[in-house]
Amino acid sequence: MNTPSASRIPFKPMLLASALALVLAACGGGSDAGGGIAFPPVGVAPPPAAQPPAAAPPAAEPDQFVSKATFTPNAGTTEGSSDASTAFALPDNFMIVADDEANVLRVYPRTSGAAVKEWSYELEGPKLGKELDLEAGTRIGDTLYLTGSNSNKKDGGDAPDRSHLFAVKVTGTGAATAFSYVGQFSSLEAQLVAWDATNAHGLGANHFGFTVSAGAGIVPERVDGFSVEGMTSAPGDSALWLGFRAPQTGASTRAKALIVPVQNYAALVGGTATQAAFGAPIELELGGRGIRSIDKGTDGNYLIVAGPAGAASADVDRNFALFSWNGNPGTAPVELSNDLDKLRKDTGGSFESTVEVPGPVTAGTEVQLLLDNGDTVWPGQSDASKDLPPADQKFDGFVVRLGAPWVDTAGPVLRSGSPKATDGSVGANAKVTLSFNEGVRLGAGSIVLHKADGSVVESFSAASPATRLQAAFNVITLTPSQPLAASTGYYVTVDANAITDAKGNAYAGIADATTLSFTTSAPPALAAGDILFMGANADKTDAFAFVLLKPMDTGTRIFFTDRDRTAADFDTITNESAFVWTADRALPAGTIVTIQPDVAKNTNPITNVGTVQGAGGGISASYETVYAFVGGTIAGLGDGAAGTISGVGTYLASITLGPVPDANAIPATLTAAGAAIIFPTQFDVLYNGPMLPASPTPTDIANFAASVKNTANWKFQSKAGWPLTNNSLF
Repeated sequence: MNTPSASRIPFKPMLLASALALVLAACGGGSDAGGGIAFPPVGVAPPPAAQPPAAAPPAAEPDQFVSKATFTPNAGTTEGSSDASTAFALPDNFMIVADDEANVLRVYPRTSGAAVKEWSYELEGPKLGKELDLEAGTRIGDTLYLTGSNSNKKDGGDAPDRSHLFAVKVTGTGAATAFSYVGQFSSLEAQLVAWDATNAHGLGANHFGFTVSAGAGIVPERVDGFSVEGMTSAPGDSALWLGFRAPQTGASTRAKALIVPVQNYAALVGGTATQAAFGAPIELELGGRGIRSIDKGTDGNYLIVAGPAGAASADVDRNFALFSWNGNPGTAPVELSNDLDKLRKDTGGSFESTVEVPGPVTAGTEVQLLLDNGDTVWPGQSDASKDLPPADQKFDGFVVRLGAPWVDTAGPVLRSGSPKATDGSVGANAKVTLSFNEGVRLGAGSIVLHKADGSVVESFSAASPATRLQAAFNVITLTPSQPLAASTGYYVTVDANAITDAKGNAYAGIADATTLSFTTSAPPALAAGDILFMGANADKTDAFAFVLLKPMDTGTRIFFTDRDRTAADFDTITNESAFVWTADRALPAGTIVTIQPDVAKNTNPITNVGTVQGAGGGISASYETVYAFVGGTIAGLGDGAAGTISGVGTYLASITLGPVPDANAIPATLTAAGAAIIFPTQFDVLYNGPMLPASPTPTDIANFAASVKNTANWKFQSKAGWPLTNNSLF
């Protein structure tokens, strides 16, 4: 949020209690009065007769701390007031504060206490019936411009009501503050996505990945999510600058913060334009953080409150930081020395609002910062603040003096790494993560995964594809291109120049075989009949389904092939399917998995549960047996590739469409277990009997298995495969 100096009245320091030895608190400041229409006050409460003294400063850096204040809701409100999200200064030491959980604007005394005015933009003005998730705003003259986060819900669900941009004029102050609605624009998110997808910025189609980031199922609060949390005006008020918490820009390293200018903002909210005109995007180096707030000082420079795209990490020393910036896209912001995490940890929450910058953006200027305390559990309470009754909710704020530029000459410190277990509990699909005390980048060196014997399994570097190596703020994640071997020791080394911080200071690296070492688990003990096939299509869409009759751990691997089998083993042909399915999480008994093996050349088969790697192939409508087994080896196994099969351990199940060519085709162990299901004259088959309950008992599983093995409980059709829904036959 930003309050331009053109609409400001002089900053008025106010003497606080003598217990703090004449420490000054930041006070008033605001805009000139405009010609708005006055709405009657809602839920008015008088300001407190006397303000409490400022809290004692933290032990460190007392020169930067001025005061702490707590803000409570207005009497009788039915709306929450814990999640302060953007704020604006008013004359006579008042302020307007928005909340991202309630469609209201409130007026508070800046020195602490209860709100004295509440204006509902759900009942008045734009009349937004659903939560806007208001996160960003700025003031230009007497007009406030406000927008929602434009994000999905926390679970990734679509939330179209968060994409409104609206404007309201403000007059007066305190309980007499009046709001006069101007207008709104309701397609901000959709047009931002289209702007990126169509290369309207000239950087290449989908350069920022907005289509994926804003898509269904994507959680907003991560480096590749989508959320607007800051807004200010460009120099000369020529555009609104939207500051993104996420996505952060980059491929393998999502490192820089993004600003997108909206040039015709007045026409959009005024209704004379329906298409947003976006300016050249700006990318800023904020140490791996996104923008939580951006505000303009009286000198025309900007103050940025930066924070992680996701939740704050206990591993990080400075999750939140202040930056000064001159507004020139070619100039890097300067990190300031203020320790916001020290203040934040006093009550929890996150810094998301600056009331104003009543002076130049330079050391010594006092600014008031507000916290979103929605998730704070206050003393004496058991629920988070935003879940309390409205009367019991509150949020905190701090007045601080801007510090000098932050001097950082130390390299990143490794705080934790995983997996780090030598007890044989690590799954075959484990990823390697390195968590540091600050935002990190990829340097010139390599991160290397070794087996315990010292042999190199795989090297990772800045040149690795994003699917194998990701840096997100302080965490680097390595995804091996092949599943790890069972019952095998591994360790990780890091070159001394492989990882740096944003200022180029290098991590010291790992040169030994013990700092980050682990051992994978033994292969699962599976037997014939522990899975059963439940369906198969020889006609389009080629697919088969199987059910787990016992729980499977993360990393369980089952091989599948439709190659011809001899008495000894599979023949040596390699032009038919052979691939491995891997459980990507712990799966309960009763889980049904569908695999579509007939895919484009050089690609892996498709599955609805877990992952698949190897060579696919069509299912024949003359004779086909699909086998499932564990403990084997497929030479040359890779994405879309598989060589000869050898060393089969245990056959689990098979399904045959068409007549069996000879007695050696079906392993005797499967026949004995009843796990070889055969349809001599059918080619599109699907189990149609009773299903397992949600929490099956051993008796339920035994009865269900007997039902699946009985082909009288199946249904058939000719020359048309059974339909798939969400890639599943069931």
